[in-house]
Amino acid sequence: MTNDAMTNADRTSLARARRQAGFSFSTAAGACAIVIAAAFGTNSALAHSFLVDATPSSKEHVAAPPKTIKLRFGGGVEPPYSKITVETPDGKVLAQGNSAVPDKPRELSANAPELAPGKYIVRYRVLSTDGHIVEGNYEFTVDAK
Repeated sequence: MTNDAMTNADRTSLARARRQAGFSFSTAAGACAIVIAAAFGTNSALAHSFLVDATPSSKEHVAAPPKTIKLRFGGGVEPPYSKITVETPDGKVLAQGNSAVPDKPRELSANAPELAPGKYIVRYRVLSTDGHIVEGNYEFTVDAK
């Protein structure tokens, strides 16, 4: 059928079919792009083990000295290659540890010594399961009774 012999109804049906086929292809291509980006594009950015939670937490004032320092990270960590220290403000190391928390690959803990009232610094250096090293620190305070 040539263009000259097509009726307006035929042209409308053909245009509609082309639009529908193009929409389906666009939708499928877009869905594939989203799946590929989610599978490959964001994993490397999210895999680093940045600190997401701590007990005691940053700038927290605690009434009783903690017995354990617990850190939770955004990605898995390698305990044998990771370290937590508890220090005084002048840099004296009071405790050091890197205990894994069973069934929680994103958590590390360290036993804390008996801490007198005052300010303390928690320093950490962890090896993420993706191979990146993440370091940081924060302070907390043990209040006088």
